Amino acid sequence: MKKTALVILMIIISSTMVYFETSAQSYNIPSWIKNNAKWWSTSQISDHDFAKGLEYLIKNGIINVPQTTKSEDAEQQIPNWLRNNAGWWSQGLLSDDEFLKGITYLIKVGIIVIDSSMKISSEVFTYGAIPLEYTCDGNDVSPSLSFSGVPEGTKSLALIMDDPDAPMGTFVHWLVWNISPTKSGIVKAEKLSEPQGTTDFGTKGYGGPCPPSGTHRYFFKLYALDTMLDLKDGSKKSDLENAMNDHIIDKAELIAKYSR
Repeated sequence: MKKTALVILMIIISSTMVYFETSAQSYNIPSWIKNNAKWWSTSQISDHDFAKGLEYLIKNGIINVPQTTKSEDAEQQIPNWLRNNAGWWSQGLLSDDEFLKGITYLIKVGIIVIDSSMKISSEVFTYGAIPLEYTCDGNDVSPSLSFSGVPEGTKSLALIMDDPDAPMGTFVHWLVWNISPTKSGIVKAEKLSEPQGTTDFGTKGYGGPCPPSGTHRYFFKLYALDTMLDLKDGSKKSDLENAMNDHIIDKAELIAKYSR
């Protein structure tokens, strides 16, 4: 099976983040993903259907992937061990960690290639976890973020950070807009000149993770827009989303976790 047979995986992976590692944790992988792996290992389902499981793992921060470029070996065949691994994993003969490392290895060496679409990443989120310093239990300062692949024609960028796992519904932690498309990111604890919105803490600017208990996911969503937004400082998330409507050229997403 050629690399091109897994183009769908490249497209899915290219819209996500950031590091070549799998987190050392107890994985919460739905049974349907293992069923898909079993069927894919015996060619009972397509690459596209198998990719749905990988998409779930990536979007939920179980697999974190690196930005990479096409390597000299990128045209080689997908190794047979990947399909074997899928079969063994579905039967419990291979651990979650071993299976996930097989997938991320293929990304690292360039057999599965990340395309050049817009990305948001952070070097401080080791293994996909948000360090204490950037939370309400630490210094509550904003983390460094990097932007890349901003498409041509972008007039401004907007950033939304929120927590969909909050007990009362999605909790907003950070809103920034009218960021210059030439800006390569945000540095740690940066005093931003761009307008910022009011979070669900009732304050303007960054408010770090502060979950009541358990593990929460924090989504950092970067939007490339075809316009500057006429939106007053201190606006709410709904105001920002309404203002962005019909102006989004591209979107990138970074997911990180914090546990209490």
